[in-house]
Amino acid sequence: MDRLEAIKEAYDILNKVTPLRRDCGSLCNRVCCDGGVEDHGMYLFPGEEEILKDQASWLRIVSADMVMPGLHLARCTGTCPRHMRPLSCRIFPLVPYLTEENILLIKMDIRAKGICPLASEAEKRDLQPDFIRAVRKAAGILIAVPEIKDFIYSISRMLDEYSSLPWYRLVDSWR
Repeated sequence: MDRLEAIKEAYDILNKVTPLRRDCGSLCNRVCCDGGVEDHGMYLFPGEEEILKDQASWLRIVSADMVMPGLHLARCTGTCPRHMRPLSCRIFPLVPYLTEENILLIKMDIRAKGICPLASEAEKRDLQPDFIRAVRKAAGILIAVPEIKDFIYSISRMLDEYSSLPWYRLVDSWR
């Protein structure tokens, strides 16, 4: 399976699941969908920019080479066709994580802790089991593509680095 096929299959798996039974955006005033902050955006998985490149009416794709060579960010206007959301939006606030031994885990994304009420460990139990299972299934398909597996591994190491920073421990202590 090539990367575009894997992404489209992951889209299908994640298309009808959500973190909560109700609109989780009502908890935070849809802060993760707010496209108004210039340096914010959602990471695109390798190949997603090809799928989403013609969505100019609601999405702008920008380079994030300063974070990782070849990385792209999706910046939205705050309103999107739900069936076209990038993978990072579909799985938020979770993230696929590869250990250094290449074991796939599904974790709460530490980058979400400052903006998402669901991102605290105490709230993880409130996520829909179907949502968590769908994220795990989609991630299993994605890591079968070497380029996407490398991306997830790199993001995992970046998350390890973030979690060791003093500001992370400070944010974590607020929860």
